[in-house]
Amino acid sequence: MNKKDPFVTKSMLDQAVDAILEGISRLVEDTKKELRGEIRDVKVELGDFKSEVRTELRYVKDEIRGLTVELSDAPSKKEFNELKRRVDKYNPAS
Repeated sequence: MNKKDPFVTKSMLDQAVDAILEGISRLVEDTKKELRGEIRDVKVELGDFKSEVRTELRYVKDEIRGLTVELSDAPSKKEFNELKRRVDKYNPAS
């Protein structure tokens, strides 16, 4: 455009709009690709974290079961039978 022709023609305007739209379209596509990659990475990290949490939770559950058994007031079936045998030996029921 020169000083003699200060007006913008429709053709010039169409070219400018097309160039802007093409640039925006490339920007959007590049951003979508980046976001998809980041989302994929986050999914992998979450999957790994979820697996680690499950493993740790399994260990915690096992520890709780072990402590429950250790701290239980009731004797096990084996302990009960042993005590019963000893009592019966010294105090027969008949």
